[in-house]
Amino acid sequence: MPIRALLLFCLFGVSVATAAENSVAKAPIVTDWPHWAGPKSNCTSDETGLLKEWSQDGPPVQFRIPVGTGSNHPSIAGNDVCYAQLEEDSLHETVKCVDANTGQEKWSHTYEVPPVYTVGWGELGVRATPTITDKYVYSIGTFGHAFCFERATGKIVWQQNFREQSPYLDGSLKGNGNLEWKGFNGSLIPLGDKIFLFYWQGGNPAIPAWAKTEVSDKMQVFAYEAQTGKVAWKFEETCAPGTRGPGLVTGNGLPIQFQNENCLVIHGNRQWKILRQADGKQVWNWECSGPNEAPAWASGGLKPVGPNLYLDDLNGWQKSLVECDFSQADPKPKVLWTGNEVHEAVTPPVIVDGHIYGFWVDNREESWALGAKPGKANFSLRCTDLMSGKMKWSQPGFKMGLSMSAADGRIYVRSHQTVTLIEANSLAYTERGKLERVHDLRNTGPSSQKGLLDWNMPVISRGRMYLRTPGEIICYDIRAAK
Repeated sequence: MPIRALLLFCLFGVSVATAAENSVAKAPIVTDWPHWAGPKSNCTSDETGLLKEWSQDGPPVQFRIPVGTGSNHPSIAGNDVCYAQLEEDSLHETVKCVDANTGQEKWSHTYEVPPVYTVGWGELGVRATPTITDKYVYSIGTFGHAFCFERATGKIVWQQNFREQSPYLDGSLKGNGNLEWKGFNGSLIPLGDKIFLFYWQGGNPAIPAWAKTEVSDKMQVFAYEAQTGKVAWKFEETCAPGTRGPGLVTGNGLPIQFQNENCLVIHGNRQWKILRQADGKQVWNWECSGPNEAPAWASGGLKPVGPNLYLDDLNGWQKSLVECDFSQADPKPKVLWTGNEVHEAVTPPVIVDGHIYGFWVDNREESWALGAKPGKANFSLRCTDLMSGKMKWSQPGFKMGLSMSAADGRIYVRSHQTVTLIEANSLAYTERGKLERVHDLRNTGPSSQKGLLDWNMPVISRGRMYLRTPGEIICYDIRAAK
């Protein structure tokens, strides 16, 4: 081959190889959203290649499917979308798996439940988001009906009634037990060979939790075998009078390695506790809340936000940043700042590029009043510097029915009947698109709960945004043009 031709060939080959490398390097990242709060349990996704702005009409709709009542968001893995719902007769719940591309049903399972009025906020339907693993789908209903299904077929691998397995839940329906009980909210997310759920047990069901002074409460952590659903162990502790445990029937804990063992960090009874996953034995604890500053119970929990850094609710329902090295025999937690006004009992915040984006209640009212007035503006969206705890900006005007998720430099904010695309910008609140009147208020239960039925966070997976409204799941194509 002539030298000139050889040089041209080499140059052409290099340019093609470089282009191929660049093409591979710039290929969009796609991820699943297999359980509550996304792949990292922090309401964020590593997805890239998404629309940076929406047109006036918003992103195109790929499909819509009708759904029953539920305050759980859909989970997505591969071509499977799983969710749970309360049926129209209010006496049955259903777990479904549909095709992620078309919404066509693959399988479903329906089972009988008690009347919804026998549990607090019954009209919210199924609370807990199903979990999708490689082979299985795990789901739990409002009244503790727990299932493990074969992912491909929907065949039941095991089923258990968790309400019957816990003394806390025995006879805890309205009129026959704990009036505060609002059902099973925590998703079944396997960690190794176990599934963990937190329970709060009131000493006297006739006395509201906020009014208790003489009756001690109990916090419980149950470990269930992931292969059978049977109880593996139970951790129980009496709490200080008037203190709530880690939260009704919710929570999964933070898995860590501590002293070369698989452990779980929980926040309950005003302490951080480390429990061994194998047997539930407490191996460490830290008093982290004052006697009049009980930790948040609705959604709170330790969130890793950096090397040895954790975001948690140490000051009532307000955020704190704690430095803690769990690789040490004595971690020695250090509170870096506390009192940040981000109200996690409404919806979890997201962390993007070293900043916290979360909601705060500007006009404090009781939760029932907020739910009864779904169109009222009561919240502000706030951006806070993670390391200093200093607020960078605050944008008022958000309404009950709140949630958010983040991906590819954008934050997807849900507020009542609206979804807003916001740039993750710590300098100023910047909108990049908006979907208004995504749904109406038909078939959304009694007026006292209308504001609570559209708080499912937008799910971002494989170039799509899945939005669950009170009456349907809407799948939007949010991929950027090639």
